[in-house]
Amino acid sequence: MQRFKIWAETHPIVFGLVITIAYILALIGATMLSAVWPGAAGSGFGSPGGMLGRILAIGLFLAVLYRFGWLRPAGFASPGSWRTWLVTLLLAVFAVLASAYALAGGLDFRSVFPTLTGPVILFILVAAFLEEVVFRGLVLHGFVRAWDGTGRGLVQGILAAALFFASIHLFDFLSGRPLPGVLMQSLAAIILGIFLGALVVGGSSIYPAFFFHGVLNLAGYLIIGNQGVEPSPSAWLLLGLLILPLAVFGVVLLGTRLTRPTSLSTAR
Repeated sequence: MQRFKIWAETHPIVFGLVITIAYILALIGATMLSAVWPGAAGSGFGSPGGMLGRILAIGLFLAVLYRFGWLRPAGFASPGSWRTWLVTLLLAVFAVLASAYALAGGLDFRSVFPTLTGPVILFILVAAFLEEVVFRGLVLHGFVRAWDGTGRGLVQGILAAALFFASIHLFDFLSGRPLPGVLMQSLAAIILGIFLGALVVGGSSIYPAFFFHGVLNLAGYLIIGNQGVEPSPSAWLLLGLLILPLAVFGVVLLGTRLTRPTSLSTAR
């Protein structure tokens, strides 16, 4: 394991690619588990098999972080300051309103509230936490450690992790979604990834990013469910433009970190 850790720090791009492939394989495994789960059909939201598969994947990736000694420096040991949580809450409200305006043209979730059951909420939150463990835990942390936690290296690490995060959304094309919409959603994911990466680094905790990600995913589920149709590419593009201030805020947040090492680079 120590050799793999050293290799991850010396070949960060390849490491990020390996972790991303492992994440995709974990999703495939969760889908297969969902399909064979007794009394369950398919791999839809709230599927016990799909949820169990993702929980097992979280355990696996957390085990890697633990064996690498990265849990604490990657932000899993700190809940985050109250200031970070306050900013996260305010920006989450903004992101939900922006999503509703861009994807649905308004804020009307009434017709789909009954479908937001406990299992669906848990499934969405588990999926969001898995992505945070993978892309803001392992991938981002690997980049920042390899490229130094100050100045250009910090910015490069966040940008690279955001690109890897966005890349997984491209696979939605294989499920039959139109390519233009997938591309525009991936663009929005890059912007979101920059913000979430900056939030983790700036706040020295992964949990505010998980909260923000989970809330946004829940809102997206309600918005798209209320529409009943796939949002148009222009809607995804508008969403990307509306949440662009989040990435700008992330850059400003990083301004306090660019001149000194962060916990991600100093804890060895």
